[in-house]
Amino acid sequence: MEEAAPRPVGLEPVPGESAGSFVRRLAQINDVPVADVLREAGARRVQEWDPCAHEVFFSDQAVDRLAVMAWRTPEELRRTLPTLAVGADSGRQRPVRIVPWPAHWTVLEPCAGCLARRDDVVAPVWLASGERWHVCVRHGRWLRDASEGGPGQVNLAELKEVVQAHRRWTRLQQRVGPYARALLADAFQVAGCWWQTRQMGSETVWAQRERMLGVGRQLWSVPLVVYPEAVVLAEAMTVYERQRCWGRDFDNGAPGWVSRHWLAFVGERLNMSEEMEQGGYRMLREWTLQHRITTPVVARLAQQTPPPGYRSEPLRPMEPHLTLPERGPLEDASCLHWRLGQAVTDLV
Repeated sequence: MEEAAPRPVGLEPVPGESAGSFVRRLAQINDVPVADVLREAGARRVQEWDPCAHEVFFSDQAVDRLAVMAWRTPEELRRTLPTLAVGADSGRQRPVRIVPWPAHWTVLEPCAGCLARRDDVVAPVWLASGERWHVCVRHGRWLRDASEGGPGQVNLAELKEVVQAHRRWTRLQQRVGPYARALLADAFQVAGCWWQTRQMGSETVWAQRERMLGVGRQLWSVPLVVYPEAVVLAEAMTVYERQRCWGRDFDNGAPGWVSRHWLAFVGERLNMSEEMEQGGYRMLREWTLQHRITTPVVARLAQQTPPPGYRSEPLRPMEPHLTLPERGPLEDASCLHWRLGQAVTDLV
């Protein structure tokens, strides 16, 4: 009597996992070649590939086949594997495509604490992230792109303010909508310039965090070191933009490109009023020049006051952020063209 073939083993995806990572784990847990899984999904030819350097994009029909193999629903896979959401557009010509990672995606290691809670991890797991870094709030870990130098994960046990800042950032996104990402990008550009020119918190709170990390002044650690202040700044920028959306200056100040009241407000929120007056305002002035109010003064004075509850409504795109990239390096979403590590003499 012929022996029955072993029953396939299903697999639960890790939230945020890359499709290539999931396919490799599915093949390994079933003890079959990766190429067999891809052929079953519809691939005609399968070449060697590295999940850190390449991603697998599936058509809608191929996602359905992959779901059957994994004992999951197509909706569950699309919800947990980020690149499947764009796979339908990427895979119109072929059901399965293996291509180098697009520049707007970053491969991250998953949080070690999250993986420790699972018993089905039989192979390395890789996440497909639209950002260069991520914060695991549950386990207090900073996940980042290790290809740029430095560790892939940083324990935030002694930097709880970073975790708290990420919670605040999540709430800001929920209130503001997609426009919040552009404001955080701008805030990071400003904070990075302050760090590089040793202004604001570079000699105090940021230096203290660097000592806790044991890294000194390293470019790779800047987003982590300045994150709490960048979120506070993004919140202050949101207040500014909500007023600008209605053609109003912050705190009903006199019409103009730079609101001194708003600059003082930012300094107070950061608990760095003195540092702001001593030169920190310069980079913010560059930002307000990009975000100046263009509504004529007469029209502004004739406008009605904003309706109640306008502070909790999503912000519509405005100049200079009419296009809002959903993923990729944050600096690419910023209106400030300076880059960390470049000369800032023209700005300060």
